[in-house]
Amino acid sequence: MSEEAVTKVREFLEKMGLEFKYVEEDKVFVVPFVSEDGRRFNVVVAVRGDWVTTAAIAAKRDELPRDVDERKLYELLLRLSFEMNEVTFGLTDKGDVVVHAESHVKALSLENFRIEFASVVFGVEYFARKVAPDYPRLEAPKDLSRLLYVV
Repeated sequence: MSEEAVTKVREFLEKMGLEFKYVEEDKVFVVPFVSEDGRRFNVVVAVRGDWVTTAAIAAKRDELPRDVDERKLYELLLRLSFEMNEVTFGLTDKGDVVVHAESHVKALSLENFRIEFASVVFGVEYFARKVAPDYPRLEAPKDLSRLLYVV
C-alpha cells in the first residue's frame, strides 16, 4: 500500500504545481515553501505504512524566548489544536513546535491532500503571525469548548 501512496502523493504534488525532493529510503517528500511574508520553510510529507503525514516546523525550540513558560505555551497550542479546524500542533523529540496533519491512504484524494497540506501551511503562518508575536496575551477561542458543556 505504501508504494501506491507514494505514487499518489507524487501525483498530487505535481498537480498542485509544487516543487519537491523525494528521499527514497525514508519515503518522504520535502516541499520547500515560501509564505506570504517571505519566510521559507519545508513541508514534509511522509508515507508511513497506511498513513500519510504532512508536517512542518512552526518554531524551533531555540527560537522561542528563553523566558517562555513552556507549560502555558503548550497549553495554548493544545487548546488551539482543539478549537481551530484542521490545525494540529505538536512537538518533536527536540522540543520544536510543529504543525501536522494525517490521512489514511484509503482516504487519500487530491482534495483531501490539498486541505491537509494547506492546513499545515496555515498553521505555520498562524504561529508566526499570531502566536509568536502575541504570546502570552493570545487566547484560544472557546467556541468548541463551550459547546461541549451545552447540555
